[in-house]
This record gives sequence, C-alpha cells and structure tokens, in this order.
Amino acid sequence: MKTYLKLYFFQYLLLFFCLSLPAMTLYLIPLVPFLSILFLAIYQYVRYYHHKLNEETLKFHTTISLIVLIALTISLIFSRGYLSSPAWILFYITAIPFAPYLFGVIFIGDYMVCFLSIVLILFSNILFISFYLKPVHYIKKICLIILIAVIGMGGNNFLYQNSQSQRYKGGHDFEYMNGYSSTDLSDYTPYATNSKLVTLKEPSSFIIEKEADMPILDGAEACYPVYSAIAKAVYKDIDSLERQYQIDYQYTNGKIVTFTNTSIGYSRLFNGEIDMFFGAKPSASQLEEAKSSGVELEYTPIGKEAFVFFVNQKNPIDNLSTQQIKDIYHGSITNWKEVGGHNHDISAFQRPERSGSQAMMNYFMGDTSLKEPLTYEMLSGMGGIINEVAQYYNEDGAIGYTFKYFLEGLHQEDHVKILSVDGVYPTSENIKDKTYPISTYLYCVTLKSNQKENVKKLKNYLLSNQGQYIIEKTGYCSLK
Repeated sequence: MKTYLKLYFFQYLLLFFCLSLPAMTLYLIPLVPFLSILFLAIYQYVRYYHHKLNEETLKFHTTISLIVLIALTISLIFSRGYLSSPAWILFYITAIPFAPYLFGVIFIGDYMVCFLSIVLILFSNILFISFYLKPVHYIKKICLIILIAVIGMGGNNFLYQNSQSQRYKGGHDFEYMNGYSSTDLSDYTPYATNSKLVTLKEPSSFIIEKEADMPILDGAEACYPVYSAIAKAVYKDIDSLERQYQIDYQYTNGKIVTFTNTSIGYSRLFNGEIDMFFGAKPSASQLEEAKSSGVELEYTPIGKEAFVFFVNQKNPIDNLSTQQIKDIYHGSITNWKEVGGHNHDISAFQRPERSGSQAMMNYFMGDTSLKEPLTYEMLSGMGGIINEVAQYYNEDGAIGYTFKYFLEGLHQEDHVKILSVDGVYPTSENIKDKTYPISTYLYCVTLKSNQKENVKKLKNYLLSNQGQYIIEKTGYCSLK
C-alpha cells in the first residue's frame, strides 16, 4: 500500500502537476501536451538509466490512465456534454494533477482538446515506460490498453461533438456576449455602467435577498433586456454579484442572469441548469429533446409581441397577405412581380431550426412546408438577417422575419421596413387586441417539476403591475 501511495503522490500528483504548470501561461497552452510528452520521454529514460523503473510502476500508470479515461467517458455521458454539469466532478477528481492545464484552457475554450490531451499524455507515459522496460510477457496487455485508449479517445470525441450542448451550437460564433449574440447587449447586463435597463419609479414589491434563493434565468436574444431588468429590480445586489461572475469565463456574462440565446437556453432548461427561460415557445426538435429528457414544460404568457416580416426600404411592397408570405417561403412565389412588385427574384432569408424566430416561423407556416434555403439565405444571427436585407446586393429582392421588439428596440436599422400583413400594421394597439394576424406571446417557460417557491413568486411578479410595467417600458406589449 505504501508503495502505491508513493507512486500516486510522486509519480502522478506531483509529476503531472509540474508538467501542467506551463498551461497557466496563456501563450503556451497549445504547446503543453507536446512539451509534456517530450519531457516525459526524457524523464522516464533518466529513471530507466538509474534503474528506477519497474513493472510495478508500469501497472500503476496503466491503471491510473484507464481510470481517467473511464471517468471522462462517464462524465460526458451523464453531463450530456454540458460543461457546467456537476457530473464533471468525477473527471476533475481523477485529473487533479492537471488542474493548471484545465484552468488554462478556460481562456481558449477548446475543452475537448484539453480532455483528449490529458489522456494522450498519460498513455504516452505508458508507452515510454514499456518501451524502456520491454516487458515481453506484458506486451499483449500494453497493446490492448493502447487499443482501448484510441477507441476511448475517439469515442469521447464523438460523444462530445454529438452531445446536446455541441450538436446545436451552430450560430454561436457571434461577436457579442462571448459569442452568443449577434447584437451588442452589454448595456443591458445587470452590471452595465451605461445601463439601458428599465427601472421602477418605486421600490420593488418583491425582493430576493440571498443569492442561493435567486432563480437562474436565461432566454432568447430579444428577451434579455426584459429578464435582466426584472432581476435588477428583484435580486438584491445582483449588479455586484454578476460583475464578479463575469470575470469567470465559464459564464456567458454572469451566473444568475445568463444569456446563451434560444438554442442552448432551452437545452439548459431541460438539463436543470436554469430555472426560467424567456422567449418564444420551443421548436419541434426542442420539444422532442424535452420529451427525451423526461421533462414537462409549463408556459406562462408574460407579454404580447408581433412576429414581423421586413424588406429593404427600396422595395415598393408595403403589404403582403398571409398566403402570399407562405407561398414565398414555400417557394411557389419566386419573383416580386407576382405580388405587385418589381421584376426581381425574391431572396427569402431563414434562421436555424432551433432559433426562436424559426420556431415561430414554423408555427406560422402550419402545414405549408418551408423551401430549402440557398446557402446565403440561411443566417445564424437575427441581426445578420436584418443586415442582409438592408445591405444585400439585390437590395429590393430580400425579405426576412423577426420579432418586432428586436428590430425596433435592439437592432435598429434605417434601411429596412416592416410590412403590413393582411392589411394590418403591427402597432401596439393591433398587437394587444390581436388584430395583427401574427400576434404572439412572450413566455416564461419553466419545468413542471420545478416547485421552488421563488420561481412561483417571480412568475407572479412578472404578471403584477410592476412586472408588466417593466415588460411594456422595455418595448413589448403588456397583457393588461
């Protein structure tokens, strides 16, 4: 037992901790695995030269490496790829000596490269020891272990890349909010210096004092100003709390009031990482994901909104019927002259399937199928669609869709115009009384299984006079 304890401390904890230290220097992170492997080759040769290597050491390192590989696989399976899941504790415990490396990788964000590099370093160490010892009777076991390592690393990479957190990561290579937003929402964070958040004229009727009691929030891009303002009003000292969390790159822009947009936000809700999601109803694939996760959703309408279609300001078309829009996006109408415009091909832009606006578009289309968009017609970011319709080289040939508040409140663009639908323009009055044909609700979505007291209280607050005031002043229509 003493022998193995010594091996664990000196040949695992101390050795690999020292090898990981260069990762604390940002610029050396990509080189750490190669430097570690090179050092291990020299280190083990020196030990072999001084007769300090034996088969007991080989067996120990083999066992440790397999434990780390198994822990990584288990963590990936149970976390479903979400790095914030507590399931990663198992892997972190087994990989304690690599703590500097794990910490360093936070700055570059490529976690799977980090995980596989750790396994590669451990198994390279086994290869060096076995090469120097040349244990003939142990060679079959070594080959088997190497095979397991190769399959394990490949399997883990497959698990990670196809996990829910990665499979739907498309559309997250944006410029703002740590890559999650196509629009700069920094002035809407709870800790913003030049805050644009709506504030109450009187003290909030509901205050949550303790951080541990604060429901964790996430939502769609266009809803961030709403739930951020709600948190600013209700959560005590949320600005200082989130300013501190913002330093940690694990979080998009905070820990309690988070923003990862619709695609990942819903997955985080199903996974139990957040308490409340703000946005449109989930898409078909998100509903399927909820079903496979074994969760039921509860929808609380907290405001009213309009789903709008817009074109370049040079386009002479000001109104389209519901059927004409469906025909355009089905592919039956391909030229603007068919709806009274110029003789010009229509470029109908779409969003990724799991985005909130695309989910709403699918609800709007009903039984009418959407045409397969051309490559340039599929844009990840809602802000991207607005820019393309405004600046696309066809100019009056483009059409796109979004929610009214996003276009008028967050991503103001002078070169596009909102269309009337069936002769009705989406004014606040027409949205409130549902005269506008594509009026919809802004939802707060929770899990039915989430019975936290403050989740219920916060939902009630959203429907109170103060909550509705914040929602309406932000730019949505209140329910009242």
